[in-house]
Amino acid sequence: MDPQERRRQILDRSGEIFATKGISATTVREIAEACGVYSGTLYHYFPSKDAIVVEIIRVYVDELYERCSAVIAEQLPPIERLEALVLVAIDAAEHHPHATAIWQVETDYMRDKMLEANLDDKGDFAAGLWMQCITDAQADGDLRSDVDAATFYQLMRDSVWLTSRWFRPSPQKSNADFAREITSIYIDGLRVR
Repeated sequence: MDPQERRRQILDRSGEIFATKGISATTVREIAEACGVYSGTLYHYFPSKDAIVVEIIRVYVDELYERCSAVIAEQLPPIERLEALVLVAIDAAEHHPHATAIWQVETDYMRDKMLEANLDDKGDFAAGLWMQCITDAQADGDLRSDVDAATFYQLMRDSVWLTSRWFRPSPQKSNADFAREITSIYIDGLRVR
């Protein structure tokens, strides 16, 4: 097998096991067995289980960063920009279900690994963008200013983030349709009347 393909296989299988069992309960031997290799072979690709976790985080965060940067480059009005960022989050959860599930269960551990890998700036980038959309919309008079922007952000972000547990795109409702619906629920509830 091609080395890059083997690396992807290790990351995918590891992510699946970590998401199901948890990181601390997963052994290198289990990962190796799931990949059909000896434990020692894994060390040719990753020096440790933590290195596998960091790479899963890196792939996830890099994609989020790139997609969020592309949204900002479009220079959309605040509410449209927020909807686009919601779509980025929904798409990322669909494309990286294991990383998303690991984050939801192992938040503190993942945060520590991000800091160790110097990924915290990229990881905080999306949060900052969501907050900026909310505060810009409040400053423009499009959203009520009596609701704390941080509270609005936390509630909306957690709602979006947890939809990965139950939402699946379909011909009747795409990720873009779903992002529009979620944004509408929140924005209409906080729109200045």
